[in-house]
Amino acid sequence: MSLTLELAMTPRFGLEVSPAMIAFGELLLLPYAAMQAVVEDELQVNPDLERLDMAECPVCSGSWRIRCPLCAGHPSGQGRANDGYPAGDVAAVESDCQELRRAVRAETAADDGPVVDHLVDSLDGHGLLDRAPARIARELGVPVAQVDRVLAVIRRCGPPGVGATSVAECLRLQLDALELPDDQTRLARAVIAEHLAGLARGNFAAIADATGTRRADVRAVLDLIRRRLRPYPAFDGNDSKPAAYVLPDVVVRDHPTVHDAYTVDVVEAATTRLRARGTGPGGAQARAFLSRLHDRWDTLRRIAEHVVDRQRDFVAQGASALRPMTRAEVAAELNLHESTVSRAVADKFVLLPDRRMTPLSAFFSARGGADEELRRLIGSGSGRLSDQQLADQLRDAGYPMARRTVAKLRARLGFTSAALR
Repeated sequence: MSLTLELAMTPRFGLEVSPAMIAFGELLLLPYAAMQAVVEDELQVNPDLERLDMAECPVCSGSWRIRCPLCAGHPSGQGRANDGYPAGDVAAVESDCQELRRAVRAETAADDGPVVDHLVDSLDGHGLLDRAPARIARELGVPVAQVDRVLAVIRRCGPPGVGATSVAECLRLQLDALELPDDQTRLARAVIAEHLAGLARGNFAAIADATGTRRADVRAVLDLIRRRLRPYPAFDGNDSKPAAYVLPDVVVRDHPTVHDAYTVDVVEAATTRLRARGTGPGGAQARAFLSRLHDRWDTLRRIAEHVVDRQRDFVAQGASALRPMTRAEVAAELNLHESTVSRAVADKFVLLPDRRMTPLSAFFSARGGADEELRRLIGSGSGRLSDQQLADQLRDAGYPMARRTVAKLRARLGFTSAALR
């Protein structure tokens, strides 16, 4: 018997990943800041790719007094005016103290100059004052009313909470800046003013008794503080290094005409405006790059619009209203591959209508039902249920899990142990 080798062509069917698909997947994975670096590199190496002027900023719409981080970091945003001041190279390297001093001097009289300088120089690295305005007035030999007036301008020009004399006052100033309805903030102001230390220790029952409310209301105040407030303002003092901002990839706004609906804007579509020119190899490469960019924006927009529509209650009310939703479900409903959804969601951030910044991944939760059921059980007023009792009731409700798992879930949701509730 002899062996022979023979070459033959056999038809074969299968899916293969093309270089174009690999390039698109890599672009889709990048967050906004990294994508801008890719665009800058492409502009440098390809003269047939041209940048156009940025459209209206989707984050601030040109209305922020203090420089918008998105506008400031964008090449076409340099040189724009912010209340009469150029946002050029000098403004880009100013420390927060220098920028605040300049803004306050523009709104105060020349005689207030020494008070402005003294107050700004007295701010610590967190933007707080270490002594009361009355003491500062004695140090300067000026009326307390003058110090109070200048301090009010500082607080108006700076980020919410700057110029506060304590963490409690900083939280209150931030709460006032949110302009929430009084029925949502009345209890929060009282708790911040009188019971902040007890709130940190989880003394919900004592605070509820002192304020004449329910423990569930006190927990709601804690949730508000955790989600919307910070112990210090967004202020870096005299540090002249550029601040590292989390920039949104998607901006969600209230629909102008439809109640309980939202519009979704992809930030890059407004800030990254490019044009391909020429018919040679450079022009073809530029058009291919633009095609991948538009595919990225279209995919991100489709996914963002879908999850925002599915999670309307989450957008309006926060994490307590999150519904179960997985990436696989979204992929199936949009006729996309699950890996495409995962890449589009990774490291992306969403700016919500109330100015909250949240990861796009926060819209997804496979166990939102268990979270909601645990919140309901703890806030039901059935006494101080132990973790084992909570596990038993969760099992009866269709969410079987061990006591240790319940303890971890309870801590993640911000609830203390039964002994501290």
